[in-house]
Amino acid sequence: MPSRRHILERSNKLSVTQLNNYIKGVFDDELILKNIAVFGEVYECSSSGGNLFFTLKDEDSILRCVRFGGGYSPPIGETVTVVGSVDYYVKGNRVSFVAKSVEPFGEGTLKRKLRELYERLKADGAFDNRPPLPKFIRRVAIITSETGAVIHDFLSVIRKSHAYIDVVLYPVRVQGDGASNEIADAVKEASLSDCDVIVVARGGGSNTDLDAFNEENVARAVSASQVPVISAVGHQVDYTLCDYAASLRAGTPSIAGENVCRINEAFIARFYDCLAKMDGAITAIYRKNRVRACYAAKRLTDDAFTAFYGGRLKLNNYARRLTTLAKEKEELARRNVSALMSKTADLAEKSLSSYKNALTLLSGRLDAASPLKIISNGYAKVYRNNVPLASVGDVAKGDELEVVVADGIIAANVVNTRKSVINKGE
Repeated sequence: MPSRRHILERSNKLSVTQLNNYIKGVFDDELILKNIAVFGEVYECSSSGGNLFFTLKDEDSILRCVRFGGGYSPPIGETVTVVGSVDYYVKGNRVSFVAKSVEPFGEGTLKRKLRELYERLKADGAFDNRPPLPKFIRRVAIITSETGAVIHDFLSVIRKSHAYIDVVLYPVRVQGDGASNEIADAVKEASLSDCDVIVVARGGGSNTDLDAFNEENVARAVSASQVPVISAVGHQVDYTLCDYAASLRAGTPSIAGENVCRINEAFIARFYDCLAKMDGAITAIYRKNRVRACYAAKRLTDDAFTAFYGGRLKLNNYARRLTTLAKEKEELARRNVSALMSKTADLAEKSLSSYKNALTLLSGRLDAASPLKIISNGYAKVYRNNVPLASVGDVAKGDELEVVVADGIIAANVVNTRKSVINKGE
């Protein structure tokens, strides 16, 4: 079999597999890379099929490791000593450290710094007295990358059942240099807006990818916000300082959207519950008052009937009394009228008799003084031109005269006149 050097000397053109196999041979032949001990802080750790996959890290670089089979599984942040060999995986073009054993070495530098920052923030009250989430949410400010699945997943959850909620995006970088400054500034800006809640979100990734959310400026910006903050960074198993400073930690951006919807659903449920209670109370009041109204109506009807019946009895009594009184008055009036008529008749009869006597007396006097009576005794009444004559001086010779006697009139002419003296008493 030709050597690796012989293959390279024969041709300067190699396939991918030939080159990778050459690289693997170099690693396999290098004895210094066999059975060596490496220590570092466990930064990522997962298991699959009984094998352990983890990443060691120090302040400058990382080393990806794998251990096949069972054994000690270190927690993230712990410093461990790993004994094994460097291996090159041909098909994946990947260098990894195949561990034979993993032993705890002590707390890692990065974990210690993070713990010290956590303790300092906690002592400053950055994790205390966070503003509670509102009872109802109308506008959400979400701080995340404008590209990627985070904003899409969050909007999908919101639009599915609560499309009326306004979502305002504050685009930032979520990893890399300067990401923490952009996140902190966006939190400060959003806290001055009219939003009801702020969501700081980032999708899943390695611990290194979440470093920006463990920075002090981000934690203090979230803590200082008077608007409630929901932290939705990484996966459910990932915890950052941003989570501790927030009013609520959501495992993922989708869970953050569900929490927002759940708040409004609870409010709507309470609203409808209040409506149901109000309806029940109104119904109870209506039924209670309806019974009272029925009782009151019955009492009113009874009182009205009693008043009407009593009034009718009183009216009948008054009518009988008035009828009796009227009859008595009528009888009294009739008697009074009869007595009056009797008295009037007596008085009229007396007056009439008195008047008759007076009339008889006057008639006698008139009859005695009547000219006709005088004439009937032999006297006459003389007229000239229908004017009675009282003196001879009223006529002249030749005048025509009328002489009225008891049984007629005598026409006469004056032949002569003479005056005579008639003695009084003759």
